[in-house]
Amino acid sequence: MCDDWFEEDELNGDLRAFVDAVRQSARSWPACPPRATAVLVFEPDEDAEEDVRPTTQESPWEPPAEHRAYHTALDAGPDEVIVTLIAELIDHRAGERGLIFMTLGATVIGDRLFCSERHSQNYQTPEPTRDVAPLSATGSPEHLGRVAAAWFEEIMSRPVISPLSLNGYRFVPAGTALPPGHRWVRNGPR
Repeated sequence: MCDDWFEEDELNGDLRAFVDAVRQSARSWPACPPRATAVLVFEPDEDAEEDVRPTTQESPWEPPAEHRAYHTALDAGPDEVIVTLIAELIDHRAGERGLIFMTLGATVIGDRLFCSERHSQNYQTPEPTRDVAPLSATGSPEHLGRVAAAWFEEIMSRPVISPLSLNGYRFVPAGTALPPGHRWVRNGPR
């Protein structure tokens, strides 16, 4: 079990500065325990996949427009380490371990940062945009760390509700009253 947010011991100086900037901010995020965060490190040779060409006349898969730059950067096959920080939004009122209802990711590829909601099982595939707008930025590792930290914190701080009878979660503006038939999942009034 992790004792600190975004725990990782094998990163070099530049990527370490990125992770450290986000880790420092994470300590103040509401309802985000260390176990809800992870660091994924992909060495350059881990990304290499065999080129498989379709045997039919199917059109190639196109990523959604909001994630095209991210997929292009991943497909470029950089000769450097790729780091993805994962933070999961947990419904703490759904039992002792809580229920993960959204996975967020921030990936650094070279001097570029890509933040988006992520697939909850492979962590590298951005989800279609729903309530979380993707973000991209360029700059130094420290700058990218501050940008990613602010992005995570804004989303982690949003109030979330869920219907009492069904699954489903949604963000609501701060100060919103609890609608009938719903419960606070995160960041509601105490």
